[in-house]
Amino acid sequence: MKSDQSVQDASQIMIVGGGPVGLLLALGLARQGFSVQLLESQPPSQQQNTDTEKSENAFDGRVLALSFGSIEVLQNLGVWQALKPFATPIEHVHVSQKGFMGITIIDADEMNVNALGFSIQGRDLGQVLWQSVQEYKEQIEILAPAKLENFTEDQDGIQAQVSIDGEVKSFKVQLLIGADGTDSQVRKSLGLPLQKKSYGAHAILAQMETAEHPHGWSYERFTTEGPVALLPMQGRFHKAVMVCPDEKLKDVMALDDQAYLRLFSEKMGERLGGFVSVSKRLAYPLQETYVENFTRGRALLLGNAAHTQHPVAAQGLNLGIRDIAVFLDEVAKQGVGASAVENISRPEFLQHYAELRQPDHKKVMGMTDSLIDIFQHKSALVGHLRGLGLMAMQALPGAKKRFSRFAMGKS
Repeated sequence: MKSDQSVQDASQIMIVGGGPVGLLLALGLARQGFSVQLLESQPPSQQQNTDTEKSENAFDGRVLALSFGSIEVLQNLGVWQALKPFATPIEHVHVSQKGFMGITIIDADEMNVNALGFSIQGRDLGQVLWQSVQEYKEQIEILAPAKLENFTEDQDGIQAQVSIDGEVKSFKVQLLIGADGTDSQVRKSLGLPLQKKSYGAHAILAQMETAEHPHGWSYERFTTEGPVALLPMQGRFHKAVMVCPDEKLKDVMALDDQAYLRLFSEKMGERLGGFVSVSKRLAYPLQETYVENFTRGRALLLGNAAHTQHPVAAQGLNLGIRDIAVFLDEVAKQGVGASAVENISRPEFLQHYAELRQPDHKKVMGMTDSLIDIFQHKSALVGHLRGLGLMAMQALPGAKKRFSRFAMGKS
């Protein structure tokens, strides 16, 4: 590998990672007048993977849930109108548990909104975001395929070593942001410890067809082995999620389509006239990760580089989008120009931002853990108490509204 020791033209901000968090942050900063370098290991043309069973990049065939709060952020960033044709509204959420009483139904009308959220395929989200980023050619320099090798910091800023086409080049930047996922190279270079909690289970993802159209209905059902969920897509298709204990994963993944549909139906119950077809399945391990102090010096971690959660509450991407919204709000308070760049790259500013976000991170992780602990408890007594809790939430508008606002990403 060749090395070019000359320092390239200085940029204000370098973002490592071209997933949804990295792209949205680049857009937001560009719209505020900052100069951004965006590093991504794969070129944009390879980001739209159409095979559901593969997950080689951030924008594969999986389906993502965008909360009401996330839609507001996307509107502010000017990308929602381009995304909307690919999105399916979630107007009703049906929550139940297998083997015990208790149902809660959340309706958009009750919350005075048109939709509680939207579902969208990752590849569609990626296509729109990459197109939007490429429209800001003067503000955003895309380096892809490129890899951050390492970086050092001094009183003048950060010098990053980046591998591009087999040649290592050096870039001088004021601020380095890691949006490069759970296995973040930025985090590793900073030496920040990663806290991990394994749930001893995998999430099995598929696209599933039902006999009837969902008409905006989403279903989540808790079982003692883990939740199953249906998220509406376009037509009669859904994102189907089944949480499977590690020790049963091999056998479940070996099932043919009809056997898998029967197992899913047994857990979920008959919905929308029954299950007609299912795609190939993708399984990934469930774990919670968190970087307690996700900033050091002039570097900051965002999105999955700082935190990942169990998907039971569909908060992962939405929490990352809230990270972006708060960061951009704080940046906007610093004005524009060279002084603003210096202000937002100061460790004091980044630490203040981290302190603003930590309560939300811990609230989401606490809620997620509580749901898993409560609904996977095998005691029949606990099961009946869960049922009473679901019925109470359905009967008490105030309690249901508070939970609904949490799920929608609203304070």
